[in-house]
Amino acid sequence: MKLKVITLLIFGLIITGTIIAQNIPNDIPTAFKNGDAQLLEKYMENKILLIIPGIKQQLSRQKAKEKLSVFFSNNKPMDFKTIHQSEQNNSGYMIGKLFSKNHEFRVHILMKITDKKYIINQLRIENF
Repeated sequence: MKLKVITLLIFGLIITGTIIAQNIPNDIPTAFKNGDAQLLEKYMENKILLIIPGIKQQLSRQKAKEKLSVFFSNNKPMDFKTIHQSEQNNSGYMIGKLFSKNHEFRVHILMKITDKKYIINQLRIENF
């Protein structure tokens, strides 16, 4: 009987940890897959560090959206794959691959969690 209780407790903790680690909104990978800077903007902090080819700046949410729109129009996304994501304390991150017609990019997204919402405060897209 004790073995069953311990097994259920361990299983419950594993499931809970898995669910917590997967709370990063599905909209974020979808936005990269579709090249949708406007959807990404919904998750951006008021000021965001944007690092993409040719740009490394702290920008307002609106300016970052504009720069990402230009990036996506020059590198039309064909697919996006999440490589790894994690949550720890009040922050989270996601690493992925963005595939365009002519390039492959590595994407790093750093987020903070406020009021159980993910807010992107750093976005890095670099040649793979």
